[in-house]
Amino acid sequence: MASYECNRNPASERIPSLFAKDDIKVRKTIVEKIRRDRINNSIEELRTLLQTDQCPEQPPARLEKADILESAVQFLREQASSKSNESYQSGFSHCLQETLRHLSLHAPLQPAAREQIKRFYVHQRVSMNTRLSTEPRSQFCIPSKRHSTLRARKSLWRPW
Repeated sequence: MASYECNRNPASERIPSLFAKDDIKVRKTIVEKIRRDRINNSIEELRTLLQTDQCPEQPPARLEKADILESAVQFLREQASSKSNESYQSGFSHCLQETLRHLSLHAPLQPAAREQIKRFYVHQRVSMNTRLSTEPRSQFCIPSKRHSTLRARKSLWRPW
């Protein structure tokens, strides 16, 4: 038995660990490549989605990844603010209806006063809808390469 243990070669025991290290390195590079491919595919999909919403007067331009991500963030912010505007409109309508109900229960309104309140309500709704519809569509447009570099110089210092 002792002779069997003496025949063990320590160098042969290290060989599998060397292969394991090489295997780990290969796996890491493959995983990193897959991760980069996923990122690039997602950014490319964002670019195509945002260019479908692009202004017709702008010719299609090859955008940098940072420009695509900035446009996506801006678009999502605009979507969130439009949802909050809808929520505001809904709350405003509900509040005015509750006010009218309360007034009609506790203080009988003259027909002229009721009409004046209705006109106020309609005026508020029209002015709110006008404000929302007159927001420039260019906020959702992907800026052209020239425009984005001008905007970048004004808003953010970059080393290039």
